[in-house]
Amino acid sequence: MTLETLSTTFIAIISAWAVWCALSSKVRDGVLGKLIYAVIAIAGYAIVTRTESLFFTPSVAGVTFHGGLAMAGLRHFFMVTWWQQVKQWLCRKMNCEHCMHQLRRSTDREPRP
Repeated sequence: MTLETLSTTFIAIISAWAVWCALSSKVRDGVLGKLIYAVIAIAGYAIVTRTESLFFTPSVAGVTFHGGLAMAGLRHFFMVTWWQQVKQWLCRKMNCEHCMHQLRRSTDREPRP
């Protein structure tokens, strides 16, 4: 197997994953997340179906593909690392009744043994 074949196979797998993420109801990433997955899938399809070599001729599709993956990674990192603190800060600043009720309910729970 050549590097080009392996690369094409990996891109096809990533694109299939992105299509599943964009269309699945199990993935709850909101509109922006679904849009990022769709961009990854379309750009991956464009890379897989082109005729020139992936490594020697960078294209708009390649840059878009890597940019989409980078955005998805940054978004995932933010959601896992900082989203809960940002959400709590927003709720405190906005004095949102729904948010404050959720915060009170989560702090009223006692830790399980």
